[in-house]
Amino acid sequence: MASLEERIAELEAQVRGLLHRVWTLEEAAGPDREAPVAAPPKPTLGPPPAGVFARPQAPAAAPPPSPPEPPPAPPAAPPGGTLDLEQRIGARWTTWVGIIAILFAVSFFLRWAFENNLIGPEVRVIMGLLAGVVLLVGGLLLHRREDLPYLSEGLAGGGLGVLYLSLYAAYALYHFVGVVSAFAAMFAVTVAGAAVAVATSRQIIAVLTLIGGLLTPVLLAQERPNERALLGYLLVLDLLVLSIAFFKSWPALNRLAWAGSAIVFLPIVLDYPAAPHPPTRLVLLSALFLLFLAVPLVREWTERRRWVEIDLALVVVNAAGYFWAVYVTLERWWPAAEAPYALALAVLYAILAAVYGERVAGDDPTGDIHLGVAIVFLTLAIPLGLDGPWITLAWAAQGVVLLMVGPRVTTPVAVWGGLAALLLAAFRVLAVDPYWHPALVPVWNLSFLVHLLVVVALGWAGVAAGALGRRHLWVLTPEGFQSLLWVLASVLLGVLFWREPTGLWPARLLIAEVLALGALAWLSRGPAFFVATPLLAAVLLARVLIYDDHLARAAAASLVNGPLVTRIAACAALAVVAGWLRRAAPTGEAAKVGQALSAAAGAVLLYVLSLGWVRYEDVGADAARAARRWDLAREIEWRTQVGLSVLWTLYAAAAMAWGFIRSAPTVRYAALGLFGLTIAKVFVVDLSTISTLYRIVSFLILGLVLLAVSFLYQRLRAA
Repeated sequence: MASLEERIAELEAQVRGLLHRVWTLEEAAGPDREAPVAAPPKPTLGPPPAGVFARPQAPAAAPPPSPPEPPPAPPAAPPGGTLDLEQRIGARWTTWVGIIAILFAVSFFLRWAFENNLIGPEVRVIMGLLAGVVLLVGGLLLHRREDLPYLSEGLAGGGLGVLYLSLYAAYALYHFVGVVSAFAAMFAVTVAGAAVAVATSRQIIAVLTLIGGLLTPVLLAQERPNERALLGYLLVLDLLVLSIAFFKSWPALNRLAWAGSAIVFLPIVLDYPAAPHPPTRLVLLSALFLLFLAVPLVREWTERRRWVEIDLALVVVNAAGYFWAVYVTLERWWPAAEAPYALALAVLYAILAAVYGERVAGDDPTGDIHLGVAIVFLTLAIPLGLDGPWITLAWAAQGVVLLMVGPRVTTPVAVWGGLAALLLAAFRVLAVDPYWHPALVPVWNLSFLVHLLVVVALGWAGVAAGALGRRHLWVLTPEGFQSLLWVLASVLLGVLFWREPTGLWPARLLIAEVLALGALAWLSRGPAFFVATPLLAAVLLARVLIYDDHLARAAAASLVNGPLVTRIAACAALAVVAGWLRRAAPTGEAAKVGQALSAAAGAVLLYVLSLGWVRYEDVGADAARAARRWDLAREIEWRTQVGLSVLWTLYAAAAMAWGFIRSAPTVRYAALGLFGLTIAKVFVVDLSTISTLYRIVSFLILGLVLLAVSFLYQRLRAA
């Protein structure tokens, strides 16, 4: 019996040890360990023997900590995310741009002050170079610190900027080095910056390096730059930058490289349209054009990724910029080659559109964009190769052919390209073709016959549009598109018998006609009036901006004159009619037409005010030049540029306020876009053309207005 009790005691001790080990492991696992789900207890006759299953006594474990409170939910984002972007642009970016503008004003003031107190130029340059090298090396050494990512790129970017400025000062301000040495040193800094960007994998450093490389020829520009050397340098720089962007997957460099190259070479084309070596210019321009055309294509085909909207926009601006530079060159050297050049580009982009139609999915817009560019070049080739009313007939024929081909293709681009060609033909019969026969014989004259043929073309195109499907159109229904063509034909048929008298009375009658047509659209809510109203609005704008422009030129000696008032009244009429259309149909196509008319009114009003100011100042500048008062003429030119900057800034601020009053995000976005355009003008034009004091005024006013807009923007958005 004693041995049995000893064996039972030994088993109890082993069980207690096992239970203690299990308890210790559970304690080590912690409270975060998920406990298994316990099975429901089975009924027992009584408690187990205390000596066998009793758990060893141990200090009670601390209760598991309560789970942390969930973080507060972020504020609800505005629908679609558009207001987030708007708030970032309007509240944050405008603040920084305003501060930068003020810093520019202060820097110009300091430079002006330093010119009267020289403080050892040699020491200043040497200290700048040493500081740039130290900052660049510091940024390179700190790039592996994950806790200091922005410090490393800030040091590297600041070092690049200090090196560029120091070398520029050594060349331009103190004449320590020649232009060749300064150019070579700045290019070496560009290569070093590219190497640092690749080594640190920092896109911002690559962007700053590209900006420095683009500014190098600008900072070292002579009175007549070497065009071939400049284009060759841009080609080498873009090849370097685009190769980096290709291997590092930095597509932003592609966009920035194109924009920077265009900005650098644009003054050359404007100042010297007649190239000293036209074939060399065309070859180098073509190489740059093909480079920016091929790199996105290769990336899209190799990586099989869809293009983003900004890359598609780059396709358009690349084609437009290249053809414009070619046109300016050929206009002075070989005008007969302009039309074949446009046709060749049309064929090139048509081939690319066909290739994309076979390779990419149907919802990819890349092929449509290339087809649209091809149609544009085809449209441009007509006036470059023909003359007079034949241009009108060719555009009408192009529109009819595209609309007849439209049902056989899946893209809407052909249909809308045909409509655009017909609209151009209608515009010419309204604004251009009557000038060919000033003394019109009733009915039997060339202008009347061309006008009538355009009306017939519009009617025939309306018949062809009946075969269109919904897939061929973006906005309108096939029935609505057909109605659009027939309404346009009827409007032109009515205008055919209207003859333009002299003076401002035709424009005023057109204003009354547009108002009457808009009132009918508001009262009747008929779709025909919704279509005819913008067409007559286009006729009105053509009248006041093109036909009556000679009257505006003759009255430019006065800041406020009859043609200017008439143009402002036309813009007001468009705005009123736009409001009527939106009230007539708050949703749908009429509302979109109203928004388009409202946008056109705002844009044309800004154009009219800007043109009136420029022409008014040009009168004084011409008088000063005639009197050989060159200083006064230059002063007036500076005042003109500053006045434009102030006008655009105040106009954008007024548009921003109106957007908040009317709760119109589109208006606010347009105001932000105008702010961006004004900023670009101040930093590109005012920075390079006007004197230091005028720069200070321009930058200071821009910065203060931007800061005020940012403050009010944040307050109004919060409200």
